Amino acid sequence: MRGRRGFGRKARQRLGMASLVWGLLLAGCGSEAPTSQQRTEAIAGLRVQKVQLQNIPDELEAPGSVIAVSTAQVAARTMGTVLQVAVREGDTVKRGQLLAQLDERELSARRNAAKAASQGANAAVVQATKALAAAQAQAGVVQKTYDRYVYLKQQNSVSPQEFDEMAAKQESAQASLEQAKAGLQQAEAGASQAESESHAAEDVASYARIVAPFDGKVMRRSVDPGSLVSPGMQLFVVEDTSRYQLEAILPAAGLNTVKKDTPVRVQLDALGEKSLAGKVAEMEAGADPTSHTWKVRIDLPKDGGGQSGMFGRAFFLQGEKRALMLPRDAIVNRGQLQGVYVVGEGNLLHWRVVTLGKAIGDRVEALSGLNDGEVVVLQPGAQELDGKKIGTATNSGEKRP
Repeated sequence: MRGRRGFGRKARQRLGMASLVWGLLLAGCGSEAPTSQQRTEAIAGLRVQKVQLQNIPDELEAPGSVIAVSTAQVAARTMGTVLQVAVREGDTVKRGQLLAQLDERELSARRNAAKAASQGANAAVVQATKALAAAQAQAGVVQKTYDRYVYLKQQNSVSPQEFDEMAAKQESAQASLEQAKAGLQQAEAGASQAESESHAAEDVASYARIVAPFDGKVMRRSVDPGSLVSPGMQLFVVEDTSRYQLEAILPAAGLNTVKKDTPVRVQLDALGEKSLAGKVAEMEAGADPTSHTWKVRIDLPKDGGGQSGMFGRAFFLQGEKRALMLPRDAIVNRGQLQGVYVVGEGNLLHWRVVTLGKAIGDRVEALSGLNDGEVVVLQPGAQELDGKKIGTATNSGEKRP
């Protein structure tokens, strides 16, 4: 009996110890829960918005570069030494404005020599005309005398020797007449050539002034004072700044829908997200055999802010499509990655990588990384929110692009 009572007492002691340990474990677990809650920082004042599928324009994108409608490569038209360069790159010029001045002394010498040659040739024409008139008169007299000798020969009133002498004079007179005619033709040809050279010399003298072909801007200058230029040598490139076009590369997918005068939405990278209203001005007749693409020129508005060389994109409307549009100010950049803070279960925030598509207004198409109806944080700034909890949030409502 004593042994059994001893055994029961020991069992009760062991049971009590087990209960004590279990109680301590429960107490320990109970104390960790509030500690974990205290470590989850709550951020108040965050603005959030629900992301939803929306109907957006389905557009075909075509990259391109801005070009001037009119570009002139101003070249020298004669050989000469540059005395003055009146403009610099970037200067605005008017039609006929002086760009560069060549040395006129050599050109003036050529002009004077050509004038003198023309005057000499005209004098030669006058002399040849007089010589022809004299030859014609002499030939006329000899011809009449010869005709009388022919009659006298028929009447046997002149000796054969006398007739032969007269016939020789007649032939000589005719030869002199033909020579006078040829001399006049040669003199007239020389005068015509001299006159052309004189006019050309006058034009060449005017070539000493290199002027702007139209109103525009000097884009390039490749000449300096003292340079020796020759005909055809490019000196300046002048662009007409009143009209610009976007020369875009159109993929084959848009060939059936893009035609002349088709309206186009254009964005230039240098102007940010601003959209310009353009119109197809012309298209290439055939595709590039290597890339199988077409070049399309799109007229840009005059006050659009475009400049030659800017990179841009043309968007050709193909219809509509459903897309998940993400507010631009919700995007967080981390190196090469782009993501957003998503509000999860229990108002916990998680940073999530997203793949973005085209932008429309203040929204960007989310191609992957988000689901319809999820809530994102707007303007999170530089603060780290991943793993934190929203305190008091402001819902910014729904926006449409």
